[in-house]
Amino acid sequence: MARLLLVNRRPEQRRVVLIENGTTTELFFERVRDRGIVGNVYLGRVVRVLPGMQAAFVEVGLQRTGFLFVGDVAVPSGGAPFGDGDDGGDEPAGGRGRGDRYPPINELLSQGQKVLVQVAKAPMGTKGARLTTHISLPGRHLVYMPTVDHVGVSRRIKEADERARLKAISDEIRPETGGLIIRTAGEGAELEDFKDDVAFLTDLWKDIQRRAHVASPPQLVHEDLDLTLRSVRDLIQGEEDRVVVDDDDELERILDFMHRFVPGSTGQVQRWDSPDSMLERYGVEWEIARASRRKIWLKSGGYILIDKTEALTAVDVNTGRYVGKSNFEETIVDINLEAVREIAYQLRLRDIGGIIVIDFIDMELDANKKRVSDALIAELAKDRARTKVLPMSGLGLIEMTRKRVRNSIVQDLTEPCFYCEGRGYLRSNRVTADSVIMHLNQQLRGTDGRQVAVRAHPRVTECLLDEYGDELAAVERAYRCKIDLVDQPALHVEQFHVNVGDEPRPAPV
Repeated sequence: MARLLLVNRRPEQRRVVLIENGTTTELFFERVRDRGIVGNVYLGRVVRVLPGMQAAFVEVGLQRTGFLFVGDVAVPSGGAPFGDGDDGGDEPAGGRGRGDRYPPINELLSQGQKVLVQVAKAPMGTKGARLTTHISLPGRHLVYMPTVDHVGVSRRIKEADERARLKAISDEIRPETGGLIIRTAGEGAELEDFKDDVAFLTDLWKDIQRRAHVASPPQLVHEDLDLTLRSVRDLIQGEEDRVVVDDDDELERILDFMHRFVPGSTGQVQRWDSPDSMLERYGVEWEIARASRRKIWLKSGGYILIDKTEALTAVDVNTGRYVGKSNFEETIVDINLEAVREIAYQLRLRDIGGIIVIDFIDMELDANKKRVSDALIAELAKDRARTKVLPMSGLGLIEMTRKRVRNSIVQDLTEPCFYCEGRGYLRSNRVTADSVIMHLNQQLRGTDGRQVAVRAHPRVTECLLDEYGDELAAVERAYRCKIDLVDQPALHVEQFHVNVGDEPRPAPV
């Protein structure tokens, strides 16, 4: 399956788009001044050890201290991780699990100790970066892990003979210390290709150690590739894959990178020379706009709703305008199966991670429930991110997890509403009108015969006139005042101002 990688460079931003079979499947954004830190290696200092949480906080020079779980701490001898080895992916899994499976963290780390760590997950929200001492250095065809005694092959390589061949190669080229994982891009590669990767990565590890030896924490000792080069390294896997770039400087950087690390493949890189926008021509701008919407319509007329909360992402499936052709159960199954494909696509496109709960439309037959669940698992198998799906519950809910390394791109495409402060809803006009009446009584207490002006959004003044006429009349009689309602369209619908006499008094909101 040929892939197309679009690289768009703006003065302050890089955008990379992966297109498979004519469909935009992954979007990546990176501001030039705010490069991603996942994969960076730091010499840090332990600032706090928490035995009760089996974790430590490490200062690495970022805005917040990083979080280091005991399962992500290499044993002192530099051997295997405490948990089971990973033979399933392009890179080792984090060691997050029950703390009682590991030795006490205060036996491994102490406050003030220097420690070499790598960023496994970027800071998200109020949480600092997730750190690990199991350094992994990705190359073109394999990943070198200097602190882990393990050899594995990517789970995406299915053919048994090829897996056996790659396992034999990895045993042959394995360095004296550390382990290897053969990446998906290594399928079909020759022995010399792997040897070149091992030579480069072991030299890189020695250089990182030298830098760490003379550095003073906190300090960056190795910076991973930027978005453009990292995407070329990780996403271009076959001779039929192509890279299209719309910027001369980025083109030069990519050609230089591929000349050094993927000799003979520079012909796969092309310059976009049309006056039209590259992303518009490929329909990417439309997908970007669609990726920020809460409601996603299905072709049949049904739709899904995607809602992000602090703890999880909720996905709701609805029939919408779809009425089916025959019986009710078949109609529901058809909608759920169509929703499965769109949900898997949106999770990957938006890069949604963590806990995800999907509320499918209720089905009567267990066979249909299994059919929908199996279809979801099959669609998620196309995703590069690691996923785990639990069986469908009796309420039609599927709980799943998707590996989260960075924030969802929705957070790059959107910002919290400054009206509702991210709540997603506003106070009703009646609640604001009640506040106006209360504020009038507070401000007019002890006064007599004053002129009063209430300035508010037209929706609020209309509500006051239509539904609060008696309350306003009672205030006028109690304080012998005259109240004028003044429309102020520029005001937020939750705001209002009460002017008593010549003195404006803004209402607290």
